[in-house]
Amino acid sequence: MLALLYNFTSQLELLTQGQWLTHGAIFALNLALFIFAHPLLKLIDRSVGPSRIRMFQALNITFLILHLIDILLISANSNYQDLFSKLSYSLAVIYVAMLIHTLTSALTKKRFGREKTVDEQSVFVETYSSRLVSLIILVIIWLSIIYALIKIWGADSLLETTGIYGIIAAFLAFTSSIWAPDILSGLIVLNSDTIEDGDVVVLDGEDKEYVISRITLIYIVLYDIRHNNRTIIRNSKFMDHRIDNISRVASSSGIRQAIKYNIGYPEVSGDKTTRLAKLASFKDSIDDLFTQTYENCKNNEDIMINASKPFEWALTNTGDYALEYTLWVYLKRVPSTKITSRLRKHLMGSLFKINETVYEAAVAENIDLSTPELRMQVGPPPVKAVILNNKSS
Repeated sequence: MLALLYNFTSQLELLTQGQWLTHGAIFALNLALFIFAHPLLKLIDRSVGPSRIRMFQALNITFLILHLIDILLISANSNYQDLFSKLSYSLAVIYVAMLIHTLTSALTKKRFGREKTVDEQSVFVETYSSRLVSLIILVIIWLSIIYALIKIWGADSLLETTGIYGIIAAFLAFTSSIWAPDILSGLIVLNSDTIEDGDVVVLDGEDKEYVISRITLIYIVLYDIRHNNRTIIRNSKFMDHRIDNISRVASSSGIRQAIKYNIGYPEVSGDKTTRLAKLASFKDSIDDLFTQTYENCKNNEDIMINASKPFEWALTNTGDYALEYTLWVYLKRVPSTKITSRLRKHLMGSLFKINETVYEAAVAENIDLSTPELRMQVGPPPVKAVILNNKSS
């Protein structure tokens, strides 16, 4: 054992001073990048998540292990072919490419993107120009990675016409029908300048509200406000829907929402004048009901209505069982946030509280909001047959 250790130590001494300096510098740089990965990436882009930071640190650890194995094999075997050295250099190329992509993405977003305040923080969101520039830079980075890896592994024959670039071109041509529609749809979304990160949208055919978390080249990440889950949809599928952007209203009045109520028919009898008087009294009660509701909601800070825009109501349907009244309310603009609980309180919570206030006012006005069920009996009532059993003694 001692002899083996002595032999290994003697082999390490064969490394020149220049080789030791090179290995030491690489080791120190890799260790520094591992330790300062979090502040470095946050300095480049504040939106970098923990998963991206862990990915960089994992590459640092893997590179460190391969580097140590390479030093040990160089000292132990004179016929060593630098396999682990090439692996470590390949990882270094990928690491540098990821770092450059993170840096260029942050710079293009600041240069060509648009500044927006989300959750009381100033952030830069993607635009058509920033996404297009990022796409071009991404293609250049990928081609550079492939070229660098070919040079590291000495596979220059792949650079010929029938080599790796020809294979990549053929692969992209055959698979363009899969990824091209998503990329084009993503660029269309950004170019329209009507949908961006932090907007609340409703898709056609669904009764859910979503807040856009992130728009990528292939897919869009949505937060389901009602159910508090994360949804991913491809850009092409997203564009197939009619998209209602609640965050961008057509006027300063706010978001117009409708609540329907079924109120029983009033009892009107007597001559014409009496019937009209009873109907007028009923309509006044309805007006008082919704007017009082508006006054109560206007003074409630938990109900996010536009206090300068009074409620509107109208008789929208005369059904078989009840009169349908529709109450239109105007909510304030949706806050610029991705926090689903805050959006639920603004959108759903406000409507629930308005509905509760309507019920309280209905009790005060002696108006029944329950839908009556009418039953009509045709013909005389059925005759029940009674059978008497006579018991003989």
